[in-house]
Amino acid sequence: MQELEKSLGNWTQNLKELHTLKTDLTQHILVEDVMVLEEQTEHLHRQWEDLCFRVAVRKQEIEDRLNSWIVFNEKNKELCAWLVQMENKVLQTADISIEEMIEKLQKDCMEEINLFSENKLQLKQMGDQLIKASNKTRAAEIEDKLNKVNDRWQHLFDVIGSRVKKLKETFAFIQQLDKNMSNLRTWLARIESELSKPVVYDVCDDQEIQKRLAEQQDLQRDIEQHSAGVESVFNICDVLLHDSDACANETECDSIQQTTRSLDRRWRNICAMSMERRMKIEETWRLWQKFLDDYSRFEDWLKSAERTAAYPNSSEVLYTNAKEELKRFEAFQRQIHERLTQLELINKQYRRLARENRTDTASRLKQMAHEGNQRWDTLQRRVTAVLRRLRHFTNQREEFEGTRESILVWLTEMDLQLTNVEHFSESDADDKMRQLNGFQQEITLNTNKIDQLIVFGEQLIQKSEPLDAVLIEDELEELHRYCQEVFGRVSRFHRRLTSHAPGLEEEKEASENETDMEDPREIRADSWRKRRESEEPSSPQSLCHLVPPAPGPERSGCETPVSVDSIPLEWDHTGDVGGSSSHEDDEEGPYYSALSDVEIPENPEAYLKMTTKTLKASSGKSLPEDHSWHVPDSPSCPKHRYKQMGGDRNVQTIPSDASTPYKPAYVKLLLPPGTDGGKGGSRVSNGSSRQEDEGLAALSGQQSGAFDRWELMQAQELHNQLRINQSLQQLNSEITDITTWLKEMEAELEMLKTAEPPSDIREMELRVKRLKEILKAFDTYKALVVSVNMSSKDFLQTESAESSELQGRVGQLGLRWDTAQGAVESWREGLRQSLLQCQDFHELSQDLLLWLASAESRRQKARVTDPDADPQVLLECREELMQLERELVERQPQVNTLQEISDSLLIKGHGEDYIEAEEKVHVIEKKLRQLLEQVSQDLVSLQGRQNPDPSLPSLDEVDAGEQPPATSVPTPQAKFEAERMTTDKHKTDSRVPGPGSSRPRRSFVSRVIRAALPLQLLLLLLLLLACLLPSSEEDYSCTQANNFARSFYPMLRYTNGPPPT
Repeated sequence: MQELEKSLGNWTQNLKELHTLKTDLTQHILVEDVMVLEEQTEHLHRQWEDLCFRVAVRKQEIEDRLNSWIVFNEKNKELCAWLVQMENKVLQTADISIEEMIEKLQKDCMEEINLFSENKLQLKQMGDQLIKASNKTRAAEIEDKLNKVNDRWQHLFDVIGSRVKKLKETFAFIQQLDKNMSNLRTWLARIESELSKPVVYDVCDDQEIQKRLAEQQDLQRDIEQHSAGVESVFNICDVLLHDSDACANETECDSIQQTTRSLDRRWRNICAMSMERRMKIEETWRLWQKFLDDYSRFEDWLKSAERTAAYPNSSEVLYTNAKEELKRFEAFQRQIHERLTQLELINKQYRRLARENRTDTASRLKQMAHEGNQRWDTLQRRVTAVLRRLRHFTNQREEFEGTRESILVWLTEMDLQLTNVEHFSESDADDKMRQLNGFQQEITLNTNKIDQLIVFGEQLIQKSEPLDAVLIEDELEELHRYCQEVFGRVSRFHRRLTSHAPGLEEEKEASENETDMEDPREIRADSWRKRRESEEPSSPQSLCHLVPPAPGPERSGCETPVSVDSIPLEWDHTGDVGGSSSHEDDEEGPYYSALSDVEIPENPEAYLKMTTKTLKASSGKSLPEDHSWHVPDSPSCPKHRYKQMGGDRNVQTIPSDASTPYKPAYVKLLLPPGTDGGKGGSRVSNGSSRQEDEGLAALSGQQSGAFDRWELMQAQELHNQLRINQSLQQLNSEITDITTWLKEMEAELEMLKTAEPPSDIREMELRVKRLKEILKAFDTYKALVVSVNMSSKDFLQTESAESSELQGRVGQLGLRWDTAQGAVESWREGLRQSLLQCQDFHELSQDLLLWLASAESRRQKARVTDPDADPQVLLECREELMQLERELVERQPQVNTLQEISDSLLIKGHGEDYIEAEEKVHVIEKKLRQLLEQVSQDLVSLQGRQNPDPSLPSLDEVDAGEQPPATSVPTPQAKFEAERMTTDKHKTDSRVPGPGSSRPRRSFVSRVIRAALPLQLLLLLLLLLACLLPSSEEDYSCTQANNFARSFYPMLRYTNGPPPT
């Protein structure tokens, strides 16, 4: 086109030259030629203009076509960009609801598509025009662009349709989830409310349990019916969690996850609660059965015990029968206390039932427990009252007998002293008068006590049975007659000393036959007459009531009355070997007081012989002045009897024996320690590889050049390959060893599982030991398995045949390991069930519990709380405690066996039976250990009580046939021993003295050694002090003295301060 325009421009210049030539030619040619020439010139101008017009039109056409292609391209790009934008917009997830998204797609997007459909139509028309006006290449290009636009346009409609469909499906899922969750919430709330309600039992029987189990079965069926709905909700939630439309943001995703977790938690909780509810109902029936069985046995014993306690022989009974009845009821009371353990078990069972809401609304269980406790309390109070009544009756009689014996001893003492003064003393009359005045003072002091004893005896006569009353009356008459005789002799001897008559010797001789001429019946009548006169308050002049009204023939003072368990005394001038036994001596007082509790005469004859040997030491002494009688019904009477017999010493009565109940302290449950996986093999291999790598690195540091470095790299690679092969071989070897051991263990476990369950505790112990060995072997191989797993990870990273084979072997090893562990746990569970079904285990546990309760009773019985107890009683108690200790040690292996079985089988049991059996074994072990400690402490206490002074030998070192000298027992102690002897050895069938058996006395040498032992120790101490004193006045004596001062600093005091050091 430019060439044409250039040619036209050239032609314009030619036209101008032609016009000039025409003007010049016109002047030279004709007019006709000029006209022809002008016509030709005009024709030429018209052609020129036409040609210019056509060139302009052609140019315009070319420009228009170029503009149409540019517009087509721009419109095509615009439409394509809009289509991409629309697709993104349709696929984009906005923070709006699904309903709004569907509405937006169906309205806004379609409106925008309709607007752009006109642009698409214009583009198609423009493309068709360009195709027609363009060549083939350009036409093919335009055709391709139009096809792409059509495809994108159709794809946009498809995307919008699929998007709307997906959103509708998601919306349907959400609606379905809301509907299902709404239904599930209502059902979950109802079923949780039902399961959370405690099980209420109307009555305590089997039908009630079956009824509650049926109700629970209905709930279980309801839960199983709703399992499909819960599963569908879980599936919907899982689908929505993976749907980007439903989880457009974190809030919606968290909401769905929270809903899923909440539903899963509540569903699992409901299933667990349902199972626990059923198990709790079944367990309640087992607990009821156990409670009813235990209570039935306890009630049977209660009935027999109540029959025994209902008819005690405690009223209008003889003293001997009362003593036997007292012993019988004391044993019965110990039996009641032993049954307290069974009652405590019943109470513990009921408290557990009440605590766990397992009781019945009819309160039958509560009534049974309350009735059992009330009946036991009533029985205990009944037996205690009977024992109190029997003890009061026997204590009154024993108190009377003890006081009477003490007065008889005092009278015998005075009788012997009076005989000595009257017949054997070589003193003058003044000395005799002084001794006689002392006798009269003693009589004045003790007359009131004798009167009170007679009053007390008369009260006993009124309360006692006829046989006992006759016996007490005879004893009182004997005492009264003996008092008249002794007091009469004192009075007559006093008159003889004060008369100064010349016929003193005749009166003295006549006094020997005075009493023989008296009529016994007159004496008895006179005694009761004087008894009535002496009921008034006594005075120093009350002695006249006991003296005969008229002088008559005198009776010799050498005779002793025939009283209860007494024999004629014989004076033994060789009896007093140890000298005076007075406790006034500061050094020997504790020694003799310690020995005073050793000798216990077993019969009255031996006691009276002992009394004759103590007359020298106790002459001139009277009964304690603080003696006073109380009304027999006073509760302080028994205690006062001990007080007046022992002087200032207060002796508390020993409480009645009772079995001490114990509370089982449940339970620290012990867990087995975990085993950490070892990585020893890998650490060793890694360590060796590091050392070798360091060596190779050092070698490479010494080389230079690329060739040396290449050789070093080759060596390292070969070394690593060799190490890997060695590790792989070792790993395969370990896997083979573990697999072989697992095969053997599986075979053994299969044999143990199919074996017969153990029938006795010994066989169970062997099984438990084998179980421990197997568990120990598993712990040993567990570290090896963990090491194999850790080492195999290094080889599983490469893809090779060896790695695949190794992976298969390791996986197989893990499966076999889990199977073997499951077999061990299954066998252990079987052993646990067999243990609970083992009758020998339960019988042994129950026997040990009962035996420990009886052992506690024996220990309580063998304990000595009286600080002044008899040494013989201490020896018996010590032997009983040593025997009990031996029996406890013998029972120790059985308890250890039970403890070992419990630690292995019962420590992980979660059932109530397991917990109860474990608690029972724990109680047995704890009680046995506690009893061993208590018995050891009691033995140490008894040893210290038997040997309070370390310088004296203990009772174990003293010969059983030897007794301390009779003279070592002072008068108050002798009276106390006589009272106790009379209490323990009282005889009611006969008052006639008989031959007594007294214990042989110690040899003279042993008694002298015992008496001189403190003095020997004192001399030894002085000798040691003398050895420590400085030997001279040399310079070094200062050092010795200073050392002496430092070593004896706690014992020495310095008036002027310590010496220089």
